[in-house]
Amino acid sequence: MLEQVTEKKGNGQDGTAYARQAIDSCRTLSNDPAQAWRLTDRWNNAAVVTDGSCVPGLGDIGPLASLPLVEEKGRLLSKLADISAFPLVLDTKSLDDAVTAIISLAPSFGVVNLEAMNENASMEIKRRLAEFDELPVYHDTQDGLPILGLAALLNALRVLGKKMADVRMVLVAGETEALPMVDFFRLAGAADIVVCDRSGAIHKGRPGATNWVKEELAQKTNPRQLRGNLGKVVAGADVLVILSQNAPLGKDLAGPMASDAIIFNLTDQKADFGQAAITAGLGPNQPNQLSPCLVFPGVIRGVLNARATVINATMKMAAALALSKLVPESDMARDFIVPSVSKPNLVPVLAEAVSTAAAASGVSRFL
Repeated sequence: MLEQVTEKKGNGQDGTAYARQAIDSCRTLSNDPAQAWRLTDRWNNAAVVTDGSCVPGLGDIGPLASLPLVEEKGRLLSKLADISAFPLVLDTKSLDDAVTAIISLAPSFGVVNLEAMNENASMEIKRRLAEFDELPVYHDTQDGLPILGLAALLNALRVLGKKMADVRMVLVAGETEALPMVDFFRLAGAADIVVCDRSGAIHKGRPGATNWVKEELAQKTNPRQLRGNLGKVVAGADVLVILSQNAPLGKDLAGPMASDAIIFNLTDQKADFGQAAITAGLGPNQPNQLSPCLVFPGVIRGVLNARATVINATMKMAAALALSKLVPESDMARDFIVPSVSKPNLVPVLAEAVSTAAAASGVSRFL
């Protein structure tokens, strides 16, 4: 039994003493579970979870084949933000089973990072877990890209002397990719956003297949009720954000856009956008690299520091504003709208902004 361990420890204290300390902590937690954030490492533990259904460039390759990806994400969290990350692969495609598995593991972790999962599935899992007021859930597409996109856009608009409320914006995306970005940009003051999917502009009463996400987008976007494909919708737009791999990318996209156009390519496709004033993308050879590493280490660090119960819009907005301010206004240029991932204070600044916002919005368990 644990109490009977007598192996000598490095500081001269035998194993029995360590076991007694652990038993004492267990006794305390049995009476006051909230003390787990003080007596255990839960506050610093993150689960990186996947079912292997949407690995970039490979698609649905299954849980075991996706293990190297979540292991690498865990290593980055450890290296960049000093987080104890645990890769977990789920051998199931059942949403019910996935949610049950994550909830059953919740006492071990302070945050869950959903990784390389089908967008529809991950949105539904995230929605269901939000009803379980115990475990904040982070997802790169639903949380990270809106934060990163907004930070870059705020600085791009400053460089060009434009205002968020005045610009016309087009998102090329599937509905599950578009909705989190739309909600976040609207919260920041964007008033004219059109979402263009495979069937063209989403608008009220559009014929064809639909679902609740498309219907919600139809209500929240396209105030001028534009119809047609991307080539028509993008005419006169100030900002184009590409989230879908199915978009036809090329120099001609920038042609019909407004002067001083901004184009963000948040896909793995390579493209040349011709005369666009400011371009940015995921790739390392972009004028402005929009690397997810700019966001997730600092945000997840901040969530853990706050012992947060959720990742809410207030926390994400704080992260976006902090990220944008890491580029001094005097240094901003068309090819410098986001900081480098090697910026020394990147993670601490974002973590502080997120944890402060968590406390201010009443979702911190900090003891």
